[in-house]
Amino acid sequence: MKLSTCIKYYLDDCYALSERTKNLYAWHLGRFLDAVSDQGMASLKVQTVRHYMAHLRREDGEDYSKAFLDQVWRTLHTFFSWCVAEELLEKNLIERVRRPRVPKKKSPRLSAEQIARLLDAVVTRTGDPERNLAMVYLMLDSGLRRGEVIGLKMSDIQLDMGLVRVLGKDQETRDIPLGERTCEALKAYLAVRPHTSWKGLFVTADGKQLSYDGLGSLMYRLKKRADIPALHCHLLRHTFGNLYIRNGGSLRRLKEVMGHEDVTTTSEIYLNPEWEELVREHKRVSPLNNMPEIFPS
Repeated sequence: MKLSTCIKYYLDDCYALSERTKNLYAWHLGRFLDAVSDQGMASLKVQTVRHYMAHLRREDGEDYSKAFLDQVWRTLHTFFSWCVAEELLEKNLIERVRRPRVPKKKSPRLSAEQIARLLDAVVTRTGDPERNLAMVYLMLDSGLRRGEVIGLKMSDIQLDMGLVRVLGKDQETRDIPLGERTCEALKAYLAVRPHTSWKGLFVTADGKQLSYDGLGSLMYRLKKRADIPALHCHLLRHTFGNLYIRNGGSLRRLKEVMGHEDVTTTSEIYLNPEWEELVREHKRVSPLNNMPEIFPS
């Protein structure tokens, strides 16, 4: 069977995934197909895949980031695993290709001052403040992803119970508690939401569905208006996760709220001590500070 046919069958089998995920898989696999040609699956070799990974470059010739290369590696790994399960390959070819090591970075978050400037900009410097404030609250106080916010239906919000039912990127639903301020922001938005037959929660002024890119553009405008160096939807999600832990929240419960498959993912992202807290703790537990008798007077 040809590689192009396998890719087509694989993407057909991804019907339950989100459109963004399917499009991402199609893009990466299409580039792989263009690079190695439409050969038979039996003729694919580990060295073919290794050569492809080693020579991936941007159009301008610059190197891709390690994070991007890891995304490519994971996409090919998923595809080849499917091929093995379907008995189109004997082994997953990329398992013998070294996976890119992505440097671990501390999860960023907004400061209290930046949050205050952001909320002020939403209220005073956007054309649809009630809607925009409700969306920012859902990301900042409940940790929703951009796609999860856009995908909400009217029926997903249950203000009397103080919860929102979210369809995550894994196509599984989870119930997330809503803070009092978030509930009030949603009530204020629902009071002015345009009358429309569209069942989605967040709509434009003319009653059409707010797009994924539309929410991203809003964040870009707010970055300038609030004078924040970096601002995007996932930064609000990171801010929620960091502050949840810092305020004494349970790591396991945070995992459920965030929709992570494994608590290890949650801990790797959000168990990073603040520098000031680390300095204070080091002073308290420093081995040498706690053994003054060993030092000459």
